[in-house]
Amino acid sequence: MEENLNNPPYQESYDDEFEIDWMGILTKLLKHWKQIILIGFIFGCLGVVSALMMKRSYNVTMTLAPELQSRSSSSLSSLTNMLGLGGAAMGNTTDAMNITLFPEISHSTPFLAALLDVPLTSYVSPKQAEEGVQPKHTTVYKHLSGEDKPNYKPKKNEKPYTGVDDPTELTTKQAVVVKKLSQCIGAEVDKKTGVTTITVTMDDRMMAKQLADTVCSRLQVYVSNYRTKKATDDYNYYVMLADEAHEELVKAQAAYARSVDYDRSVILQSGTAEKDRLREEASLANQIYSQMAQQRELARAKIQEEKPVYAVVQPATLPQRPVNSRAKRVLIWGFVGGFLAVVWYGFGQDFLKKFRTDVKEKMDEE
Repeated sequence: MEENLNNPPYQESYDDEFEIDWMGILTKLLKHWKQIILIGFIFGCLGVVSALMMKRSYNVTMTLAPELQSRSSSSLSSLTNMLGLGGAAMGNTTDAMNITLFPEISHSTPFLAALLDVPLTSYVSPKQAEEGVQPKHTTVYKHLSGEDKPNYKPKKNEKPYTGVDDPTELTTKQAVVVKKLSQCIGAEVDKKTGVTTITVTMDDRMMAKQLADTVCSRLQVYVSNYRTKKATDDYNYYVMLADEAHEELVKAQAAYARSVDYDRSVILQSGTAEKDRLREEASLANQIYSQMAQQRELARAKIQEEKPVYAVVQPATLPQRPVNSRAKRVLIWGFVGGFLAVVWYGFGQDFLKKFRTDVKEKMDEE
């Protein structure tokens, strides 16, 4: 077998079988250049129709630089020392949310469902404004579901949208709109720098900008609420304790005042003992209230301490050009048509002719 492969006559036939006649192909292309241009032109026309029918898409990108490390608790420590509680009153640790969860949060159903009622306004160019064109006011749900279109007709027995009561029990139409909204929003996090990039794509440039601003602010509020939930719960607890201690203090002070007024003209040992007891209770109630008030103020400071800081590196700006260019689509269609024509006249015709000949020979042999 090796001898046959090394045999010059065999090698020559092997090379001839796979040799490509480039001059012959070029000759065929020059012969059919008019047909190639015509086919490319026809595909270009189809590209024009496709470009006119496609929806324009606009991208708005925002960049956030969130806090990566816990801030110094020097301010909280100063307040603690000023109140005479040292550093043992409140902890300095924080249960920080991992920034890599931002994309998951922005695509979660509860987060997206809360965006359906966000109001949007369509873009009106300066020229259109001079002509008296008014912007269209709608919502995210109405725009993505098509209800804000003039020719929209609701289906039979379709209930009007009144909001999402429970994100876990969406209707079929609401679920479709939420899925569309999820495709409009993108979020990426650079794990090294912690920079979060939020991208919103809509068919209206003003709506894209408005939705990007809302997504950014809602995301910050969502994370801030998560970070401050424990501190807020502690603050509410100490507010309740401080209010109860204040009520007890008022009662103890009133009882002591009545005792002093009653025993002013009466000097009895039992009355003096009762007055001392009420004075001690009032003093104790005052100490408890003071401690609860201090803890309340510490909890209030803790909420501010736990709030994450975000620097908006790149704010939302009104996009000037759409992402999907109509001219590019026309060129792509024309290129595809020309490429198919070149393949057909350069290789396709001969291949099809040879294929038919081989099939016919096989059929004749059978």
